[in-house]
This record gives sequence, C-alpha cells and structure tokens, in this order.
Amino acid sequence: MLTGLFLLHSVTAVLAQQSSPTPPQLNIKDQNSMSLNGSEAIYNANTSKSLGSKNLTLTPYRTTEEHYFEHGFFKGIGYVTNNQTFRNTYLSDKMLVGKGNGTFETKDGQKINWVSSDLGRSIDNGRWVFYGILLFNNTTSKSLSILNNSIALSKSTSGLKEPEYIWLLK
Repeated sequence: MLTGLFLLHSVTAVLAQQSSPTPPQLNIKDQNSMSLNGSEAIYNANTSKSLGSKNLTLTPYRTTEEHYFEHGFFKGIGYVTNNQTFRNTYLSDKMLVGKGNGTFETKDGQKINWVSSDLGRSIDNGRWVFYGILLFNNTTSKSLSILNNSIALSKSTSGLKEPEYIWLLK
C-alpha cells in the first residue's frame, strides 16, 4: 500500500512539473531542412503533351483518368521521356487527389517505373498546381538504377506553365 501511495505522489509531482500556464509554441515554419529550389531538383521538364482524358464517374466525386508524356532532363542521366497516367478524384472545384504511375525512358531505351500520390489545387482561371510523392521501382537499367527504391517529391502545374520538378529525398 505504501508503494502505491508513493507512486501516486511521484506521478502527480511529475505531472505538476510538466504543467505550465502557457504551452510551448511550436514553430515549424523554419524546420524545412530540404530546399525545394528548382535549381536543386534532380529532374525538370519544360514540355508536356496531353494524350487524352476521360471521365470515369461523376458520383460521389468526379473522377478522371488522364494520360500525358513529357520530355525532361535528369541530372546525371540525361534527357528522358516520362509517360504518365493519373487517376484524379476532385474533392471540390478547387482540390483533387491523384494516383499516378508511369515510366521514365532514356533515349537508348532504358526504363524505370514509378508510382505517386498527389494533391492538386486550383490556383487561378482553371490552372492547377500539383504536389506529389513518388516511389521509383527497381530497374536493371544501368543509368537509371541510381533511382532504385528512391522516394521523391514533385511539383508541377497544369499545361506545364512552369517547369515540373522532382527532388530526391535522402
């Protein structure tokens, strides 16, 4: 019984020490240790072409499937083509979630597949900005194997009004 009372007193004392009239303020604004500067991206693309889009369903949310290809440049690899498909679910007129998959291919035919999850938001006059996280699969292609099992962040806009960028996470 004495042990139980001692533990109760100890726990109460610790909790009392942790309580403070004003909780500490967390400021994560300056906590980003990774730069998302375009000049530091491993990949950028300036040309994109839509290969088609179709509505899959309108209820409960509008869902579309969209196909694109783009030409871009991977640092340390060279020029590539990115063939991609996205299934987008529009949560509102200004927000969507997307699931993507595609293949990067070098000029000499080496390939690596990827999958992504993306958030898109309408920023003005039907223009969209997309932020995503990608997972590169494994490949036996010599030049693209540096991407095996890599995770990356991406940013792009509809119609590539700005370049698309990809940054590898360390």
